[in-house]
Amino acid sequence: MRRMILIPLLIVIVLLAIVGGIGYYGYNNYAFYNTDDSQVTGSIVSVGAPASGTLSTLSVKLGDTVTAGQVLGTVSTTVVNSAPSTATTSAPTTTATTTKKTVNVTSPINGTIIQVPGVQGQDVTPGAPVLQVTNLNTVNITAYVDENAINNIKLGQDVDIHVDAYSDTTFKGHVLQIVDATAGSFSLLPTSDNASGNFTKVAQRVPVVIALDGNSGKSVMPGMSAEVTIHIH
Repeated sequence: MRRMILIPLLIVIVLLAIVGGIGYYGYNNYAFYNTDDSQVTGSIVSVGAPASGTLSTLSVKLGDTVTAGQVLGTVSTTVVNSAPSTATTSAPTTTATTTKKTVNVTSPINGTIIQVPGVQGQDVTPGAPVLQVTNLNTVNITAYVDENAINNIKLGQDVDIHVDAYSDTTFKGHVLQIVDATAGSFSLLPTSDNASGNFTKVAQRVPVVIALDGNSGKSVMPGMSAEVTIHIH
């Protein structure tokens, strides 16, 4: 008797679990868009040598925090000055003199030093990379959304963000920008050959920029992998 009651009960429980799973899956697809094809992005600014000469000083190192206009180093350069000669001759002449000049290397933004390709004492040319700096307080998340789902993505929608490096933390954000081109448009190599008879339709992805609403005290750096859940309904 107990077995006869137990079997129908188990069948009912299994059916409820299946219906519940289908319902949850359907609701999740309706309410959210999820992708792990996402990463932290930010503007990395290269600081170049302002003049040719010798990188005589370099006062910062990797990881240092700097402010806009701060002197990061100096370049010693030689300036050639030409002046008329005082000698009495039939033809005018000029003499050349040289003077040493120091030019400052300054940071264009507030940020953190993330790379130091320059070495103190090396010879540099104008524009030669000396440092790279980025502002870790203004990083975004770039997520790549399937083109058949992009119609559901709107500016301002809430986003839950998980950065792989901080799996125990859920960051909050919102959709800041929908890029007006697919990710494939920026590729140097074409993803398909439309000119031949071998064309294969390839689903495209659209970059969506997501603003972080705070970093929860974590160091979120450009290039980190992330997963996003966009609240679409």
